[in-house]
Amino acid sequence: MASKPKISASTAVRRLRRRLSNSKRRQRKQFCQRRSTHIDGGASVSDKLEALRNLIPSETAEIKPEQLFRETADYIVLLKTQVLFLQKLVDFYGSQSPENRDVE
Repeated sequence: MASKPKISASTAVRRLRRRLSNSKRRQRKQFCQRRSTHIDGGASVSDKLEALRNLIPSETAEIKPEQLFRETADYIVLLKTQVLFLQKLVDFYGSQSPENRDVE
């Protein structure tokens, strides 16, 4: 079997940077294309508000957009707080050794 010729570390780094740069450029281009099609030919504002209403738990079925945005912000804060609390629980209970978990 023939082995590949060895390349210097600096050459390998340059190739990797070039590959990553091209990949990022492609991703950015795809994102911009997707974003422009959604803005121009996407769903209407009322459709987007309805989708948001379906995501946010609310007592009332029909609420004004201003109230919907407030409830959305409150819900996001609630979810972030829950995630933080659960992470703290995992940190606390995950740091104990298995022998200490059985003893209460």
